[in-house]
Amino acid sequence: MKNVLLINSGRKAVARALQERDDIRLSVISMPGYLDWYDAGTDLEVVDTIENLNLVRQAALRIRERNPFDHVVAPSEWSVPAGGFVRSYFGIPGPSFDVANAFSNKFVMKQKVAAAGLPVATFRRVNAVGQLVAVGDELGWPYVLKSAFGGGSENVFVVRDAAHARSIMDGEVLARLGDLDSPMLAEEFVDIETEFHCDGVVVDGTAVFAAASRYFAPVLDSLGGVIGSYTLPDDDPEGRLIRDLHDRVVAALGLPDGVTHLEILKSARGYLVGEVACRTAGGGIPLQLEHQYGVDTTDALIATSIGDPVDLDVPARSDHMIQYMLPRPVGTVTAISTAAELRAAPGVEYAEITTKVGDHLAGPLDSSIYAGIVLIRAATEAQVSERCAEVARRYRIEVAATSAGEADLAVPAEARG
Repeated sequence: MKNVLLINSGRKAVARALQERDDIRLSVISMPGYLDWYDAGTDLEVVDTIENLNLVRQAALRIRERNPFDHVVAPSEWSVPAGGFVRSYFGIPGPSFDVANAFSNKFVMKQKVAAAGLPVATFRRVNAVGQLVAVGDELGWPYVLKSAFGGGSENVFVVRDAAHARSIMDGEVLARLGDLDSPMLAEEFVDIETEFHCDGVVVDGTAVFAAASRYFAPVLDSLGGVIGSYTLPDDDPEGRLIRDLHDRVVAALGLPDGVTHLEILKSARGYLVGEVACRTAGGGIPLQLEHQYGVDTTDALIATSIGDPVDLDVPARSDHMIQYMLPRPVGTVTAISTAAELRAAPGVEYAEITTKVGDHLAGPLDSSIYAGIVLIRAATEAQVSERCAEVARRYRIEVAATSAGEADLAVPAEARG
């Protein structure tokens, strides 16, 4: 019997998988809003937010009186630093707070990656919103302003010029940044030619699996439209380069065991390390990896967190697996395609639509917002384009604006590309 502490917010699959195991004595630290994921009788401590490490520490101390846990599972973006903190506090094996912070604090992440000699966009810490004009004068205009914590494209802003910076200092964005209770950083604006992701499984500091994929278009340019990617064949030269960068980033940040999700940007300056996380990817990527390689990254995350053996039998691949995230415009849904309609498209292996008529979205949009996921197999890159175009042709979502501010965004998804 393994004594396990789960610190979790938004990863339901991990919560279910751990509860289904008879060989685990499970305790959980979670937050309001996620409690219905846990069976009656689960040893559960509820905190206002797992971002507050002192609240997590106090909850962990209470749990240890009942369950002297030997392993910590921290599967979500916000639970990664909490998990590292608890491991370091109690002397438990696994990613320490120093490592977990480097995988979740984007400023520290870039410091360590740059110190290892890996290419990154020029960056700097932003200590106060009043510095936004000075930051632009230093980095150049435009530049990217973001919270040091958070996943995907959440709380990422492009600051266009000095006038825009001043409007941010006086407007709604300032209020959003002030509510984050997080450090900020700024990066030079990179004209991205291509964006990649690489997803891996690490055991004893070595990647035992790493898969490189190319996004259809840079993610920030795709918000409100189609976001997706396709895996690269094993012998693809760019794929090999991306996997090599992945291994070097893992070494630079010192991950002993875990799963990874890395973003790489290709620009006129070459390939730049974007951001990396030691958690499973979001959107359709986990399903993409499972269908293409037979690798369940949720299972791998649990195994590497609790000391289970990791035994992967990854097939060689020369084709492409596409994960296509169906766009979800702002407004109230009045009509939407069915999953069956999309499954009839050539090459489709999986389709799920999670949005239904009557659902309302007020915005703002980020990369975690989509109406469903389609997985498509393609033999060549030309076929990738053809099959994505066919899914786009078949998919339709209609929304009605319910406020003046939503009117510009309430359009059929097919019109958004």
